[in-house]
Amino acid sequence: MKVGSFVGRITLAAAILLMAALSAVAQNARTLKVPYSASVNGKQLAAGEYKVTWETHSPEATVNFAQKREVVATVEGKWVDRETKYEANAVVYSNNPDGSRTILEVRFAGLKGALVFGEESPKS
Repeated sequence: MKVGSFVGRITLAAAILLMAALSAVAQNARTLKVPYSASVNGKQLAAGEYKVTWETHSPEATVNFAQKREVVATVEGKWVDRETKYEANAVVYSNNPDGSRTILEVRFAGLKGALVFGEESPKS
């Protein structure tokens, strides 16, 4: 009986750890609409809806942009903490002299931070 009780406790502990890990991963994934074609750290993204996932390395981050479960770009960025939560998702662009756009950062509704690419943009 003691062995069964021990195995049950180990199983419960493993399940709790797995749920915590999955919860942490889910927090670093959001759906984002990119309204214009643009480049991000040299990778071209077409306008459309993307699942953006990121893994932070304090503060550096590896960011994936995926469409239909296929990763179309993996880039390096930084997670920058901000003082207020954003009310809506947003993509911050720079307009280049040739008419193209470059993504400077992405902001997510409900989060107090942004993924920043290249030089850090103003904290607005």
